[in-house]
Amino acid sequence: MRDQELAKVPSKTAQDVDRWMQVAADNERFLWDVLHAHGWPGHALVGEQGSADAALIVQHATRDRRLQRFALGCLIEAVDAHDADPANVAYLTDRIHLHAKLPLRYGTQYTRNEHGQYRPLPVEDPETLDERRRGMGLEPRDVFERRLREVSGREDILEERP
Repeated sequence: MRDQELAKVPSKTAQDVDRWMQVAADNERFLWDVLHAHGWPGHALVGEQGSADAALIVQHATRDRRLQRFALGCLIEAVDAHDADPANVAYLTDRIHLHAKLPLRYGTQYTRNEHGQYRPLPVEDPETLDERRRGMGLEPRDVFERRLREVSGREDILEERP
């Protein structure tokens, strides 16, 4: 996706940021049109990759929180119809909670400290987090964090928990 390519440009210039924001705004307008015309762009309509791309667009639509909330309802309907990945509901729900300054439900979002280490954000009812994650097709948090260490090649990629 074009916005993700632009997001990864190192040392962005003001022009790079403007182009990135324009692509994101275009994607958001396009997604609004799709949601109004068809509901969630599910697997039957756009394939698994297209549906996953739509989920990324809406997760990153931080300037249009109304789009995020409306899309979540559409996405839940598609998941209930077995036409979308429930993990995308978990990620979008947590994004909405993050921006509302609420504890996360599925523990999918992290922040980074001054050393570049990831720190998990607070979650509601931590004792049942992995059960909720499993219900959405997500692996347990400790498995995810182990893979993060492996992929990054850094044993210290995660901030130590107290």
